[in-house]
Amino acid sequence: MDLRSLRYFCAAAELGSITAAAEHCHVAQPSISNAVAQLEAEFALRLFSRSRRGVSLTPAGRDFHQQARQLLRNAEQVEARFKQRRRSPLQLGIHRELASRDSAWLVQLLSRSLPDHQLEVRSQPQQPPALWLTSARRVPTGYRFASLLDQQYHLLTPRGWPLPQPLTLEAALDYPWIDRLDCEQRAALLSRLPQLSEHCLLQVDTEDLALSLVQHQQGVTVMALSDDTEGLPADIQAHSLQGLVPAELLGRQLGVALREDIDAGVAQALGLQ
Repeated sequence: MDLRSLRYFCAAAELGSITAAAEHCHVAQPSISNAVAQLEAEFALRLFSRSRRGVSLTPAGRDFHQQARQLLRNAEQVEARFKQRRRSPLQLGIHRELASRDSAWLVQLLSRSLPDHQLEVRSQPQQPPALWLTSARRVPTGYRFASLLDQQYHLLTPRGWPLPQPLTLEAALDYPWIDRLDCEQRAALLSRLPQLSEHCLLQVDTEDLALSLVQHQQGVTVMALSDDTEGLPADIQAHSLQGLVPAELLGRQLGVALREDIDAGVAQALGLQ
């Protein structure tokens, strides 16, 4: 006995015809007949009564059919649970201004939310990807945004560099400024604090490089961080800008932007109907 024989038998039992079962299973008619004959021989049972109109189950055949159908259901459940699923590819673009620590966390979250897909992560995709990791302020045209992470901007300094408490902007400007060209709030900060340009020591275009320079005591900078700042290197200190800059400059939302034509199941898994 094997599962294929049971499937052929159940098809004949439920359709009432060897010919119809063969068409349903996409096999030749002898395959169905041989499977039924093998089962009858193996279990010494007469499973079908045969007539010109087709086949019908005998009393023993009805009992056998119930058990066979239950075995097939159990096999389908085992297959659905344990057989490795083929994951469909889904391209994910990452805007280069995102720090690697944020990107890694967001990619991990997306991977858990989309278990039926294989994420193809690209920092510079050649074609518009299905998904973008980005901030709410930089959602491309033709995409919808789902927020995944709230952050607040902080002043980052090398640990041990003295600053008064509570922090004042005047005190922060005593140190060399690392200008982040990739910062989405750069223009707003420079408009609010034009004196930052006078204290600029270095210009960089990624968060990771700015973080490394602060760690090596080359200056101070502003960066958006999650509520939990424990992920910072131990030799960097974060200072809240609460009360020092307008509320609209304090925070940003990171998340995933979905292309408008994306599969509805993906949108639903990410909380967008």
